[in-house]
Amino acid sequence: MSSETFHIHLYGPQRSASDRTSSHQTNPIPTSFEAAQQRLEGLLPSVLLEPDGSFAWAGNGHQVVGMIYDAATEIQYVELRGHCDRSQLRKLVQTLVGVPRIDEFAIMVLPNRQWKIFQSFEISLPAATKNPSSDSNI
Repeated sequence: MSSETFHIHLYGPQRSASDRTSSHQTNPIPTSFEAAQQRLEGLLPSVLLEPDGSFAWAGNGHQVVGMIYDAATEIQYVELRGHCDRSQLRKLVQTLVGVPRIDEFAIMVLPNRQWKIFQSFEISLPAATKNPSSDSNI
């Protein structure tokens, strides 16, 4: 497991190819806080989620804390920081957003404010470990 940490903001999918990494326009994540809360608590039993939107998810080889920012019935963005492998981050993001296709979701990598799509950020993380976490039943 890598001890290297990340700090990102997760936004909704980009609507067109021209939106991808050159645009500073962000799109909301097309789900509500309440729906994300139900999925997190149901599918990731080790997650601790507070009513203010803060959460923590830790287990074998991963520790991620985050904050869900919502308005107007959609999640505007999610702040995530911590360490995990590719498959763990994918599982967390898919659970949060409620859809399996997340490769085109926008990521702002902090502190440099570098824009990427999820797929290109994901490859910067270590590959999956041989011993999956207890939350691997998704």
